[in-house]
Amino acid sequence: MKQVISKLVATANDQRFYELSESIHKGRRFGSDVDIAAELQLCKEEWVKPECKHLIRTDGCHIICVSDAHTHIERLVFAAEKIPSGYANLGIHIDGCHTMRMYGGDSDKVYADKVYLRHLGMVNGVQIVLDTVERH
Repeated sequence: MKQVISKLVATANDQRFYELSESIHKGRRFGSDVDIAAELQLCKEEWVKPECKHLIRTDGCHIICVSDAHTHIERLVFAAEKIPSGYANLGIHIDGCHTMRMYGGDSDKVYADKVYLRHLGMVNGVQIVLDTVERH
């Protein structure tokens, strides 16, 4: 099976950003496939300011953001992109499970980042492995 290397490139508040050695094209949301390229194109056309459109790649997801909720126990995964000030979550939900905020969330539905990377790899027919090599 083809391997895609994911590398932790940034952390910000409750978000971790992983850059992939190759882009992925499918995610999962509410039990259905997500066409990431189509959603990136929609994002670029309708949600992004004109002066920032050039920053959004639409050929697949190159950067993944694993994000923890601020108000309850929940972890969702989004497509992300590198911007001049760092990294940005694009709001395109590609994995993870919504939990009930009114009940404080559900810790049984929150997994380690590597589990979401592995799941996205399975959906895309590749093996996404976390690069854990420390560089000095």
